[in-house]
Amino acid sequence: MSTSSRPRQEDLGLFADSPAAKSVRRDASELLTGLNDAQRTAVLHADGPLLILAGAGSGKTRVITRRIAYLVRERGLRPDEILAITFTNKAAGEMRERVEHLFAEWGTGVDGRGMWVSTFHSMCARILRRDIALLGDFTRDFSIYDTDDRNRVIKEIVEREGYDTTRFKPSAIGAWISKEKNVSSGVPAATETGDLERDVFTRVAAKYDETMRRSNALDFDDLLLRVVELFEKEPGVRDSYARRFRQVMVDEYQDTNRVQYLLMRHLAGFHKNLAACGDPDQSIYGWRGADVRNILEFERDFPNTTTVRLEQNYRSAQNILKAAQAVIRNNRQRKEKDLWSERELGARVQAIECGDEDDEGREIATQIKGLVARGVTHDKIAIFYRANFMQRAIERALRLSSIPYQIVAGTEFFQRREIKDLVAWLRVLVNPSDDEACRRTFGAPSRGIGDKTVDELSRWCENRRVPLSTAVKSEEARRLVRGKGKSALVDLAAIQERLRARADGPALAALEAVIQETDYWKWLESQADRDDVDRAANVEELLANAGTYDQSEPEGGVRGFLQDIALVSDVDGLQEGVAKVSLMTLHSAKGLEFPAVFIAGLEENLLPHSRAIGEAENGEAAIEEERRLFYVGMTRAQEHLLLTLAKVRRHFGQTAWCDPSRFLGEIPAELLEGYSAQDDFPSEPSYVAEVDDDPMERLTPGAWVQHEHFGRGVVLRISGSGPNTRVSVRFTQYGEKMLIQQYAKLRRLDADLEE
Repeated sequence: MSTSSRPRQEDLGLFADSPAAKSVRRDASELLTGLNDAQRTAVLHADGPLLILAGAGSGKTRVITRRIAYLVRERGLRPDEILAITFTNKAAGEMRERVEHLFAEWGTGVDGRGMWVSTFHSMCARILRRDIALLGDFTRDFSIYDTDDRNRVIKEIVEREGYDTTRFKPSAIGAWISKEKNVSSGVPAATETGDLERDVFTRVAAKYDETMRRSNALDFDDLLLRVVELFEKEPGVRDSYARRFRQVMVDEYQDTNRVQYLLMRHLAGFHKNLAACGDPDQSIYGWRGADVRNILEFERDFPNTTTVRLEQNYRSAQNILKAAQAVIRNNRQRKEKDLWSERELGARVQAIECGDEDDEGREIATQIKGLVARGVTHDKIAIFYRANFMQRAIERALRLSSIPYQIVAGTEFFQRREIKDLVAWLRVLVNPSDDEACRRTFGAPSRGIGDKTVDELSRWCENRRVPLSTAVKSEEARRLVRGKGKSALVDLAAIQERLRARADGPALAALEAVIQETDYWKWLESQADRDDVDRAANVEELLANAGTYDQSEPEGGVRGFLQDIALVSDVDGLQEGVAKVSLMTLHSAKGLEFPAVFIAGLEENLLPHSRAIGEAENGEAAIEEERRLFYVGMTRAQEHLLLTLAKVRRHFGQTAWCDPSRFLGEIPAELLEGYSAQDDFPSEPSYVAEVDDDPMERLTPGAWVQHEHFGRGVVLRISGSGPNTRVSVRFTQYGEKMLIQQYAKLRRLDADLEE
């Protein structure tokens, strides 16, 4: 039924006393139960752009799901006329379940199977499975490459082109390609600019694009970019989706990048009903292309926008909320909100200064034992950190204290060797052009096809512009191979042929057939690896995942399963209801909540990160994003928020004297317990490295120096004398650091580098 076939709420006068209005009121009242005034306004908005500025813990998911139910039940939309986008599979799954529950509970007479509730990447993959052939070069059976796959392909290109992989790191080139796609909607063409690094990056990027096309493969960024390309090349396809989706809703809008922004403009271009829900104070993905201006300038980009502020926080005790608000008010790039809570005042934020990272881990373990003694169970406790290297010391302390824990890293499981092996076989069945997967099957399990043979076959294929799987079946290519390798290729081709029919069947049956045909169990048993038991358990878990997928998505098959696991994010690995403390990065914590939260490493150069401190070209913007990241971590806490910092921390083989984070100094003293940040916040960090006894090193302001870790920099000033001499250096990549001269091992550069 169309929207216009039902009376509009404003035409009825929803809160008037007419019989029609009373009828609508009775129906709508169920949908509005338990909502505050601002939430009701957002749910009942039906026409035109809508901006929901949803503060942390303000019930935005409830608003989005109730609004979907309202649009279906009261405005007559079909579920498949609504597009709801969020950023993680976990959030999308929870949203879908809630909406389906509302449909069932309130007797809408429909189910949610036709709804498009997904992530950006899942939505784009779904569109491309249907229409990517219109772009040429690709077929609907395309593979999705994760970051590891992408970097492997780039590494092969860098080596093949004769570049040094230590100077031109594949991961750095991959990150640059990704950011260019997200920020500029594409990678610059390969040109000779005289800038060696940029020229190499663009040449490798061009080769990477050629390889991906030949492999019928897309990386995560391509999924989005190709849909924009499709919509611009084929307006008819774009218009079919734009007409179909009468309502488009996007959660976490503050984290959208340019390509996602363009996608939403295309999809909401016909009906003009775009609802953006988000919080500029929680925009934390600028490093991968997210642009907080998308939400800050939403009202300018979409005229006649209705803006609703959700300011009542239902999550955090008042003291935690006040502390978080005090911190985030130091940002300039934001929309003012006044979050408030009716919850109890609660405990003050606790800050604990520790000797070093091991002492920090022990202190966290001690505090957890105290919380557990007071009735907080392990699964209600989380530990956040800015960088993954911090995890080790915390894990060590938890193990020594016999505290159960889980690392929240959903992608980690699918990066394990045995999982990558078996998934590669499935990818080749579906997409024989997938060179990266095909190359992996040569050694999964090992069959005597060495790297030299693979390189020869790769060159043969590249010269003929055919995929690597062609060489497996080609008698001409096999003649390049001698001895055991040749017979192994024949066997490999026979296995692939026998498995080919499985590509169109259920995921579990295909996976079981791969294991049987390749004797994978037998090969695992033959490995003299102490991790054998874990590897076997991981394979069992993969089989279980495939079986679960087949049950939930009976039409998905192998293709759907591959797409599902390719788009897993870290937070998807969180096991809820398991009696374990959760460890994760601050970025992974987005969208979660816990009664007790620890944030470790409240130090300059960690939070905020040294990259942000040294990022002169972005000025205060990089620091503001770090502050938002801290704010996100703080607002995950419901009852207890504990912050830790170390006086000394080891990293990169060096020991650093640490200063407390500037963010700690932004928390009012009356809200903080156990540490007075204002007393020593923050001076310049002092770094201690190996002792340098060379008396010939004489430094003066203006001298250019080289440091083992921080690289090249210029001396700004020298203070103190004797063993207390300190040198302030502005490093090109890391900003200003204060070093203890006798330990810093600085090497003075040649005079021709000095200014």
